Amino acid sequence: MIKSLLTTCLFLALVSSFAQKEPKEIPEDAPIYFEQPKSMFKQKLHYGGNIWLGFFGAFYADISPMAGYEITDKGTIAGLGASFIYQGAWRAEGATAVGPRIFVRQAIWRSFFAHAEYELINAPSYQFYNFDANNDPKRKWGGSPLIGLGMYQGRTRQQKGSFISVMYNMGYPSFGFVSPQGLGGNQSPLVLRFGFFF
Repeated sequence: MIKSLLTTCLFLALVSSFAQKEPKEIPEDAPIYFEQPKSMFKQKLHYGGNIWLGFFGAFYADISPMAGYEITDKGTIAGLGASFIYQGAWRAEGATAVGPRIFVRQAIWRSFFAHAEYELINAPSYQFYNFDANNDPKRKWGGSPLIGLGMYQGRTRQQKGSFISVMYNMGYPSFGFVSPQGLGGNQSPLVLRFGFFF
């Protein structure tokens, strides 16, 4: 009798531990600290940007916000951004570069992604590959098509978190903005970027 009672209690305990719990309903007058479900639009909205500060020989700051929307279920994100760049040296006149950009980012494998963008920049004329000292005005607009690869810090398929990427300026050497973040020299078409994306 005791064995069958213990067996029945053990069986009921096991069954109840595997049973699914009913979700609790949140009362309408509950405090706001309960997490509200996000709309589908907010779930597909991504934002972030590139950040770079440099102090080697000259001060350099690049703050480039961006916002995108996931347009496919395979992780394709398209969006808009802006670039705000300042370069200056001790006791020397600083230079600014500003402009909009459009981009497309595609998840490839795990935390890796491909990135393509078109950046339109207004900057001093000497910061472009096609600088002509005899004919160019002091400042001008120029476009730069860039493609590259990057990697998020985490190892998941989620496109969020801090990232590092290497971009190639397809305008090199004929046209386009010469990025101060160039790898391998001042006129390099390779651009290193750090940032975050959520």
